[in-house]
Amino acid sequence: MKTVCALLRPFTGSVPDASAGPRIAGPPASTLSHDQIAAARRDPLSFRYSLGRGAEASQAEGVEWLDRQRRSGALRDVGPAVFIYRQSGPAISAIGLIADVSLEAYAAGRVERHENTIARTERKMADYMRHTRVYGNPVALGHRPNRSIRSLIDSHIDRDADISFPTMDGSLHELWVIAGEEAQNVCLTFDTVLYVTDGHHRLAAAARVAAEEGRRDAFLPAGLFSSEELRLRSFARCVVHVDTDDGAIINRLGAEHTLIEVDAAAARPRETGEFGARVGDTYFLLRLGAAEIPDDAYDALDVNLLQNLILEPVFGIGTRAGRHLQFVADLTETSHLDLDEDVWFLPYPARVEDVMSVADSGRVMPPKSTLFTPKLPAGLVIRPLDET
Repeated sequence: MKTVCALLRPFTGSVPDASAGPRIAGPPASTLSHDQIAAARRDPLSFRYSLGRGAEASQAEGVEWLDRQRRSGALRDVGPAVFIYRQSGPAISAIGLIADVSLEAYAAGRVERHENTIARTERKMADYMRHTRVYGNPVALGHRPNRSIRSLIDSHIDRDADISFPTMDGSLHELWVIAGEEAQNVCLTFDTVLYVTDGHHRLAAAARVAAEEGRRDAFLPAGLFSSEELRLRSFARCVVHVDTDDGAIINRLGAEHTLIEVDAAAARPRETGEFGARVGDTYFLLRLGAAEIPDDAYDALDVNLLQNLILEPVFGIGTRAGRHLQFVADLTETSHLDLDEDVWFLPYPARVEDVMSVADSGRVMPPKSTLFTPKLPAGLVIRPLDET
């Protein structure tokens, strides 16, 4: 009989001390100003700029950095443990668990994916992991609501967090430690299907390295969040390097769909089948009629409607857009006001359930169609690859 590998196990490694956390843990660069990024690059405690991908640290330098932070007390050794983790800030508030997820289980399909990975990016990530031998960029995974997990979380968060610190983007990160038999039981009884929400390339690269090195018992640190805690934003599609006649485009869009001129701030979709748009100096809401939306759930995704009904027929931009389409993350309610391109479209975000259903069906979402939060900061939990 084939043995089914455990999906989760308690984490063993290091976490930042509360006093050093704001310097060690780094939120996504997209949430930081240029001055904040520059300050982090100069900080010897910053995990991302000391050991993160692109830092070019060797294994010896990685070991030395970890040892130095442990000796100074900037990093605390913990585990085996499962953490309750809460991230809160101006744009996000979410709570879930942190544990190690099995790379063997991932390779076996027990962690669902909704994106294809880019081979070049995956190779670069794998090279980084082979070179530094450190995991410090935890992935984020989603799951459908689970009453027992929610009860576990509620039973612990009525006390002060064991570790709590802010990061430079203004977010607060809190960790409650669950140790011993309780931590083991959480992992043994966790039978909820997992979905990758942030870290497709990290998981694929880590699984590749583990397989190459014959490490059957390999795990990667991960945050685990109920779909109720997840939030999705979208990417604007900016049309570039295409000769356009703004008046002709407006006339065609208005003839084929409902096109409403609005002021710049209002050019944001508020429901599925609606798109924010700019053509030249004019802003619009573009709405599709019910007859334009196909019955197939995948074809009816807003990003596919935008592609099939607007980008391809009006601009001749296919799914392999190349240089004719730029994707810009819609991070805030005013992000669209910063877009300089003369022609762009902003789709309504997909629902979390839609993405999970696509993954369940074995299909993948179109490129740049999901922007999940929360994302875990680099350096929140750190473990050498060779420590189990």
